[in-house]
Amino acid sequence: MKIACLQPNLLKNRMKCYKHIHNLIDSLFNRYNKCDLICLPERWIPFFDNKGEDFQKERGEDYSFIKSISKEYSTSILSGAIWEKRNNLDKPLITCYLFNDNGDELGRQDKIHLYQKELKLFQSGKKLNIFKFKNHNIAILICFDMAFYETPRLAAENGADVLFSPTQISIEGMYNWKVYLQARALENRIPVVGCNTLGKICNKIFPGNSKIISFDKSKVTPSKLKIIEAPINQSCFLYGEIDLDYPKTIRDVRLNERIDKNTIEVKKIS
Repeated sequence: MKIACLQPNLLKNRMKCYKHIHNLIDSLFNRYNKCDLICLPERWIPFFDNKGEDFQKERGEDYSFIKSISKEYSTSILSGAIWEKRNNLDKPLITCYLFNDNGDELGRQDKIHLYQKELKLFQSGKKLNIFKFKNHNIAILICFDMAFYETPRLAAENGADVLFSPTQISIEGMYNWKVYLQARALENRIPVVGCNTLGKICNKIFPGNSKIISFDKSKVTPSKLKIIEAPINQSCFLYGEIDLDYPKTIRDVRLNERIDKNTIEVKKIS
C-alpha cells in the first residue's frame, strides 16, 4: 500500500488551510504518480476566537472539503479529526472520515479515548470499525486511542492489516508517542501510520514528525521495524510504500502465542 501523511501548517483561517492542503497534495502527485491513501493529522485547522467555529455540523464544511479533494485527485483520504455535532447527541464527537478515490464516504471512526479536557467537551465513541479497503482491512485510532493496548489489539484480532492514527502530539509528548507507536506495531506485528499536527495551539508546539512504521522482511525473529519519519517543524508530506502481506504471517504467529489472561492465576504475596 502506497501511503502519504500530510503535515500542513496550522494557518489563520479555514480557506488558507484548505489551499495549503491542496498545495501539499499537488507536490505529492508531482513527485509520485500514485498514492493509495492520504492521511491528515488530527488537527489541521486552527482554534478560532469564535469557539463556535471549532465545531462543525454533521458532514459540514470540513467534511465537504475533504470529500471534494478526494474526488478531485482521485485518491482515498482520511480526514483527520473533525469536531462534529450530531443532532441526536448531547455532546459533539471527534471523528475521522474515510473517503475512497471517487470521493465516496466509506465510513467514519469516532475517538474512543478522550484526553483530559476533551472529557468535558465531547462524547466518547463506542465502536471500533474495521474498514475493507483495497483488499485489506484498516483501522483508525485517533491519537489517545493508541495509548492503550486494548484498542490496537482489538483491531488486530479482528482482521486489521494496518493502523492509521491521526494525532495531535505536542513536543513534550513526542518521546512517549514514539514508544507507543513502536510498541503497538511490535506487540501486534502490524504496520502503524501516525500523522501528527504541525503548528502552535494555545502556546503548545506541535512539531509534526509523522511516522510510517512497517517491518523488515529480512528479520523474522526478533522482528525488525522499518521506520520513516517526516521532518520536525516543517510543512511537508511523508510518503512510503508498505507491505501488508508479510506482517500478516508474523501477526498470525504472534497472536497464536498469546495465553488467555483468564487462565493465569494472580497471587498476591504479602
